[in-house]
Amino acid sequence: MSVPVLEVLAPGLLTTVQDTRPRLASGRYGVSPGGALDVPAARLANHLVGNPEEAALLEITLVGPRLRVLRPTVLALTGADLNARLDERP
Repeated sequence: MSVPVLEVLAPGLLTTVQDTRPRLASGRYGVSPGGALDVPAARLANHLVGNPEEAALLEITLVGPRLRVLRPTVLALTGADLNARLDERP
């Protein structure tokens, strides 16, 4: 049984769960391949926290979510600078 690590206080704008595996089989139906927009940043984030490079993660664009960390954990922020804050500190 998994124990929650994060509580979503506000979802942000366009925060999604993504991985680095594109789904190419549905392209003929007009479905985009999906997956992380910034694959190198996603792989780096997973590497930094010890996950397999294709593991799912939160992809944050424009306005990030507000999250509460519920227990000790390791987090990585990679990619573009979106002015992340921890306890109201940069």
